[in-house]
Amino acid sequence: MSFREKILWATLISGTAPYLWYFGSAGLALAAGNGDTSLSIGGLVNALFVGLIVMIVAVVVVAVANRGRGSMIPDEREHRIESRGISISYHMLCTGVVLTIGAAWMGWSIVIIVHMITFTFILAELTRLIVEIYGLRRGY
Repeated sequence: MSFREKILWATLISGTAPYLWYFGSAGLALAAGNGDTSLSIGGLVNALFVGLIVMIVAVVVVAVANRGRGSMIPDEREHRIESRGISISYHMLCTGVVLTIGAAWMGWSIVIIVHMITFTFILAELTRLIVEIYGLRRGY
């Protein structure tokens, strides 16, 4: 496994857990009928900071464990894989933004709109990571 792929895996695994936990609990709160009163921007900010810190620590651990063995300078194939990941995640992001604009137009709560746009950004980034990992595994 290449150094770049290890970094992508570390980012994907460490970044998925806090966001999955937070958005899962937020979705359950909405499904239970608590409305947006149970959703707080403070909880969202905490989940974002925890996710960011966990990702930084995971990437540092992978980098220290593989010191001198890898290079983050991409070759031509890795540029194509990265471009494909960015392209697909951009489409995901645009779709989420359009849906969020529609929710705002329909008069949804600002708290839910903030959660929607944040979820859209996180989902787009996770999509990029998955597409790049898939491309590196397949050898495109």
